[in-house]
Amino acid sequence: MNAFRPIGAAVLLLALLPAQDAKVTVLHGVPGLPAPVQVFANGNQLFSFDYGDQRGPLSLPAGAYQLDVRLNGSTILSTNANVAAGLDYSVVANLTATGTPTLSAFANGLTPPTLPGARLYVRHTAQAPAVDVLLEQNGATVATIPNVVNGAEVVADVAPGTYSVRLNVAGTATTAFGPAPVALENGNGYAVFATGVASTPSFRLQVQPVALTSRVSVVHGIPGLPAPVTVTANGAPLFSFDYRDVRSQLVVPPGTYNFGVLLNGSQVLGRTDTVGRGDDVTIVAHLNAAGSPTLSAFANDLSALPALSSRVTVRHLAQAPAVDVLAQPVNGPQITIPNLTNGASATTTYGIANTALRIAPAGTTTVVFGPVGFRPQINVSYQFFAVGSLAAGNFTVLSLQRDLTPAVPAEIGTTIGGWNCGPTISATPANFAYGQAFRVRASGGSANAMAIVQFGDSRTSSNGSPLPISLAGFGAPGCFLNISCIANLMAVADNTGAVDFDFTVPRAVFGQVLPGYFQIGTMTTSNALGLQTTEWLELR
Repeated sequence: MNAFRPIGAAVLLLALLPAQDAKVTVLHGVPGLPAPVQVFANGNQLFSFDYGDQRGPLSLPAGAYQLDVRLNGSTILSTNANVAAGLDYSVVANLTATGTPTLSAFANGLTPPTLPGARLYVRHTAQAPAVDVLLEQNGATVATIPNVVNGAEVVADVAPGTYSVRLNVAGTATTAFGPAPVALENGNGYAVFATGVASTPSFRLQVQPVALTSRVSVVHGIPGLPAPVTVTANGAPLFSFDYRDVRSQLVVPPGTYNFGVLLNGSQVLGRTDTVGRGDDVTIVAHLNAAGSPTLSAFANDLSALPALSSRVTVRHLAQAPAVDVLAQPVNGPQITIPNLTNGASATTTYGIANTALRIAPAGTTTVVFGPVGFRPQINVSYQFFAVGSLAAGNFTVLSLQRDLTPAVPAEIGTTIGGWNCGPTISATPANFAYGQAFRVRASGGSANAMAIVQFGDSRTSSNGSPLPISLAGFGAPGCFLNISCIANLMAVADNTGAVDFDFTVPRAVFGQVLPGYFQIGTMTTSNALGLQTTEWLELR
């Protein structure tokens, strides 16, 4: 697709209008602009973003809109367009094969892949020649998508798993980009855009997840039944399980389902629910406040979490009076979820600390369950279900968790700021993927001098002292300590005064180490301290 279709221009109406009939994601694929661009829809500024950023999926109604992309207040791209209800689109500001900025729109086909399976939408939106796209596993090429030209897309269904993606110049073994790691989850789609300018650091892959299926978990919370129960969907048996069992994250096509619970072949519970693309739903067979079996469904919040945090949801589904849930982290204040009644749930954002969970009748300190030890993990959503009967002595708490780390982590970007007194800091490439090598460089220092690279987690405070800290009082006027220090490394500058440090950020630490900061100091004879410092470089 090499023209901007009308369906894509409403990309950014956001929540200005109430109806939410289409999903649109917009990506910034034009490198080298001197500032972020502002995006307007029908004259309303929606947001600003920079190269490599994406916004969405945004919900918007059907209709006609004017989309403008402005740089420093001047319109650089504009189009009038319509958006159709019920569809899903990607819109990318990108370069043509000759380097001209343009807007390209792509419709994301929403038919779920055959399960188990994942879908790739590969789009060439870079200033680059035609490429062959290679998927590799364990060093072997498992799939090749040949001769993809600028403006074109190829859609392919593949097995779920972790791959390396490599772009070769079409028809050759010459690698233009990669390999870059991509993890593909069962039932999901991934729109992969080649953006930037070939043979420059700006050339990269941008990945947009596309929801194609739904996830359903089922919890058995009814004690005392004489046999395991069988769970059905639209009459088809899914599995059998017993009290306290949990079946997590069944991948199903979006649609309306009649869920049933059968005991010895006879249906004893049922309900009908509609699950949409990307929905995550938990269905629980449990006792109501009067002790009667019932079947409840809960939509789970999968939205992004603040850094270094988790999400905890507690659901009262037991034959028991209202309760208070008491969470006591080590070295922290107690968190109370008060007066939770049967059928109700409550959610809180939680830090990362060893925690004791207790349950007490509402308004009392009399513990009827616990303490249970619990240590939340970063970017994980936890569900706790109080089930059974308190009076009958079979009351218990079950748990279910969902890792919210994206299957394809967002790229890491870099920003430079603060003060330097000689050498300057830079990163190559300026944006990179998790697991991809990048280089931090100090340039302009003393030739063959010793250098120290410092890594920290703050540029506002260090050991209780506000940053930056002037080093003038130590004999280095104009020099500053810009960041805190967690770790440091040493190296020797070359004969031009440049020194390089090579790093990678593993996928396994996604959500745990960013933002992070580098600063480099190089030895010098130009001041009494014998040290010159760079600005800070932020990973974000």
